[in-house]
Amino acid sequence: MTDFDVLHDRSTSHSEKWDKTGLARNFGRDDLLPFQVADMEFRAPQVVTEHLVQRANAGIYGYEVRPPSLTDAVSSWYQARHGWTIDKDQIRFSRGVMNAIAMLIDMHSEEGDGVIIQPPVFFEFRLAIRAANREVVRNPLIRDGPTYRMDLEDLEAKASDPKSKILILCNPHNPIGRVWEQDELQRVGEICQRHGVLVIADEIHGDFAYPDFHYYPYASVVDEQVAQMSVTCLSPAKTFNIASVTESPIVIPNPEHRELFEQFTFRFFIDKPTAFSTVAMEAAYRYGAPWLDELLQYLQGNIVFLQGFLEDRIPEVELVAPQGTFLVWLDFRKLGLDAKELEAFLVNEARIALSSGYWFGRQGAGYARMTIGCPRSMLEDGLKRLERAVQTLS
Repeated sequence: MTDFDVLHDRSTSHSEKWDKTGLARNFGRDDLLPFQVADMEFRAPQVVTEHLVQRANAGIYGYEVRPPSLTDAVSSWYQARHGWTIDKDQIRFSRGVMNAIAMLIDMHSEEGDGVIIQPPVFFEFRLAIRAANREVVRNPLIRDGPTYRMDLEDLEAKASDPKSKILILCNPHNPIGRVWEQDELQRVGEICQRHGVLVIADEIHGDFAYPDFHYYPYASVVDEQVAQMSVTCLSPAKTFNIASVTESPIVIPNPEHRELFEQFTFRFFIDKPTAFSTVAMEAAYRYGAPWLDELLQYLQGNIVFLQGFLEDRIPEVELVAPQGTFLVWLDFRKLGLDAKELEAFLVNEARIALSSGYWFGRQGAGYARMTIGCPRSMLEDGLKRLERAVQTLS
């Protein structure tokens, strides 16, 4: 059994989340309890560490190739875990999901073309689109009672514009935690197929779905013809907390698109793996399932704890109950603060670092994202800080 209650000291590990210089740059002070970066405070599965140590002890780190056993491990994981039979010939690899998305935008659109996103959504999508001199086309989600839904009529309108070439689909959705249902994904596929829009599915959080919810890989539930106009970006980075020592499997059903991807990675000499990423990925996918099952139970406990704490002690703050991911979307609108005031309040009064809601689009104003992949003691510390700060507003 894994002890997820241990809080490990990451202050000397060059952690992006805990780096004081980064905290000061992004929040104006470095003495914050950090919940802003989407990685976890848990050690990777011991079996992954053991395989990495074994590889390190070999002592020779020359150029390598990805072994067939790696694609076997990826496909076996998705078949066993999610019922998705992936044709192994369709799997390629990139340095990471955002690296793949940035390349795919460049490959499948021209400067000035539109790329559709569904805010409030992961802010790096917008950064990648703008960096490529493409137009950000917004298809905002609709807050529908306790959760969100897609505005499919608006998606139809946005996709019908000949300049719209790509939709970036976040499945499950970051930051709101929606795990899209099968019929929702199929309707997205029908719309995009009708208008010739390529779907890039970011499914990095796919292994995190809570009871009563089921993660459906986009390409597994749409027609084969529709899947040909898709690319699915996978990764064990979030699942096993190995973001800095992994690559991302990319599933590309269309052979022409695969050829284009290969040409691009060869052109920029980013087609070679690292020894440690190959080992970490394969070990995680082959042997990490028991650890993940324990983790999911612990995260469910964190959600229950968080929900109860807010209801009992900070009723002014509402949890948008997550269906998946280890991120939670918190609604602070009852505090009556505008976006910048809320940001300053969380930093200077609560002394916690959250991802401000407006980072994810103007639809996120009044909200903030919190990472709960941490020991319960750290979560409780952050919530007590927030409680004391909210009391000062009374």
